[in-house]
Amino acid sequence: MVTKKSMWVLFGILVISAWVLGSATLGTVTQAQSAGGMKLTVLYGQPKSAEDFEKYYSGTHMPLVTEVKGLRRFELAKVMPKADGSPPAFYRIFEAWFDSPEQMTAVTSTPEWKKVGADLPNFASGGVTVLISKVD
Repeated sequence: MVTKKSMWVLFGILVISAWVLGSATLGTVTQAQSAGGMKLTVLYGQPKSAEDFEKYYSGTHMPLVTEVKGLRRFELAKVMPKADGSPPAFYRIFEAWFDSPEQMTAVTSTPEWKKVGADLPNFASGGVTVLISKVD
């Protein structure tokens, strides 16, 4: 069960990770920029109600995301069933790209981004997994 506390813990980990990445050496930053930057991936677990999830996600949550300035690009995807027709481990994927660790830290430190994170417990009944990666 997803609780507000667990969602805040996940969001805190994200912010701390972004901060750590932002404090990388100049050489690491240069490599990340030339290789395509950073990517944040949010994997949404299967919700209790897909209909409720979709209504809230498109009508409330994504408008909050569009208010965040500085994202190079973001992409949404709905995960397809497995070959045998069974549901996948994750329901939806959100990916956001950033030019550098510093830019990622700057964007994820804004009040607009914090609103996005604070909104997760309102609809992500299946939980979330957040990954931060360096784009090759």
